[in-house]
Amino acid sequence: MALSSFLHVQSIKYRRESSDRPHEHDSGARPHIIFILVDDLGWADVGFHLKEANPEVQTPVIDELAFSGIRLHRHYVHHSCQQTRVSVQSGRLPVHVKWHNDPWHYPLSGMPTKMTGVGEKLRDAGYTTHFVGKWDIGMATHAHLPRSRGYSTSLGYFEKSNHQWGSKCLQCEVCGKEANITDLWENDHPVADVDENVYQEFKFRDRIHEIIDNHDTKNPLFLFYAPHVAHCPLQVPKQYLDKFSFMASGLDTHEPSCSTGNHDVKGIISEPGGPQPEEWHCRRQYRASVNLLDDIIGGIVTDLKAKDMWNDTLLVFTSDNGGPPHGGATNFPLRGGKEMMWEGGIRAAAFVSGGFVPKQRRGKTLGGIIHIADWYATLSHLAGADSHDELAALHGLPPIDSINQWPWLSGSVEDAKSPRQELAVTDSVLIEGPWKFMRGTFAFGGWQGPNSTNQTQPEHGTLMGVIAGRTDGKAHGTLVDCGSEGCLFNLEEDWTEHTEVRKENPTVATKMAQRLDELVVGFYDNSDLASELDSCPPGLSSSACACWMATNHYGGFLGPYKGVVTEFYKQRLAELQSTASLPAGAS
Repeated sequence: MALSSFLHVQSIKYRRESSDRPHEHDSGARPHIIFILVDDLGWADVGFHLKEANPEVQTPVIDELAFSGIRLHRHYVHHSCQQTRVSVQSGRLPVHVKWHNDPWHYPLSGMPTKMTGVGEKLRDAGYTTHFVGKWDIGMATHAHLPRSRGYSTSLGYFEKSNHQWGSKCLQCEVCGKEANITDLWENDHPVADVDENVYQEFKFRDRIHEIIDNHDTKNPLFLFYAPHVAHCPLQVPKQYLDKFSFMASGLDTHEPSCSTGNHDVKGIISEPGGPQPEEWHCRRQYRASVNLLDDIIGGIVTDLKAKDMWNDTLLVFTSDNGGPPHGGATNFPLRGGKEMMWEGGIRAAAFVSGGFVPKQRRGKTLGGIIHIADWYATLSHLAGADSHDELAALHGLPPIDSINQWPWLSGSVEDAKSPRQELAVTDSVLIEGPWKFMRGTFAFGGWQGPNSTNQTQPEHGTLMGVIAGRTDGKAHGTLVDCGSEGCLFNLEEDWTEHTEVRKENPTVATKMAQRLDELVVGFYDNSDLASELDSCPPGLSSSACACWMATNHYGGFLGPYKGVVTEFYKQRLAELQSTASLPAGAS
């Protein structure tokens, strides 16, 4: 399917008050920056990507922002959350900072402490900086947390997902079945009072409203919002679920792969025991969650306009990876989804909007390559900051890969091409211009329909089944073996990856294989084990240490477990001092 046959030209009538009308900006003007990094949003789960209206997709605010801004048709991310989040904060491609999607209790989880974060760049340039939502960029020490990464304030959670009511840790099985641990942190400490009757995303909404309402407009604002939506568990308030009651009859039944990966919807599906597959309406809950986020984003825009900030705002919107085929999302017409190297896993629904977008660029769709790492240099440029990471250079860490995309995005240069023409995705996938080269075996090489999960999903196998490479029939037709010679796709002519063209273009494939071999030599994965001493009793593993600190030091909350002054930390420090073998940075 060619790009020209899918892009949908749609006119929307915008009603703006006179105070909302955009104005032109001086070349030295610095915008307020709102960065929204959505969790697990599928390509076809927003209206601005649909060729035909879908009553299940209700994202009017997001769509209006996309159509009045610049839609980014080839905005790349990683195929899973942590690597993408580390990439945008560090300005590196995942292959130069974080390959693996590590759990919260691994010391190597997240971003090396000797890399400078984008929040630090903007803070030092005079921005007032705030972080709200999902972190997943490391929490072993206080140096890993948002406050140490340049954010003046923060409210969020550390792991990949938690419960929307009560913020209970969802991935604390490592701490034991009876562990009762909360994952919600404010600035440098656990949240003082967690009200289990308040939906977590509404806590984030209210904090954002407070930030904007109290902001001193003499200073530029940088707000990074990473919502829980639309990651599992697909918990959503009843008033939103009821808006999609028309979906409850036969549209999304028989979803065992989704129901087993999710948890109770408060007041709708009762615990204990959890929902049964015939009771679970995964897609309905997913659609309701995205609609809820749409309302929250609408509130953010309203607040900015009320504060007379919207005309000077650049809003960046992107998903962190493709939608999970097993979790109610759909990446139609792209191939594959979350956890996969296909375009459905790494090409994100994305746009830029706001009054700072040049008037002549509004309403356009740009087809050039941009990676989420590029926002580091782009935002640094807009802030008047040098994007070079001197701290990382002093410690022998890889430099940033980020490219300033603003001249291309703003149209201030005549070249219609993005300055990024090469993208090393992993050691098995390379993109160069229109070409995509893949070698090895790749899971879930199928295509979803406009609505998924549905009754056809079991025919394609569960997601975990194809990841594990099962050959019991449930994953039939979804595993693609490209072998050592590789597969080749022309994404300009075939952006849905239906036609493999290596045999027709052997020279291109050979050169890309050689280039990938060259690039792999310079790949780097976070090896920062943190020189800080453990704060827990001796003899515990990293995961056991993290659990011990949560239970015994933080009163049942997740928190840093290395370098925190406890009696055990003092004992370790004294032992080292007595042998004159202090680790670097300890005191």
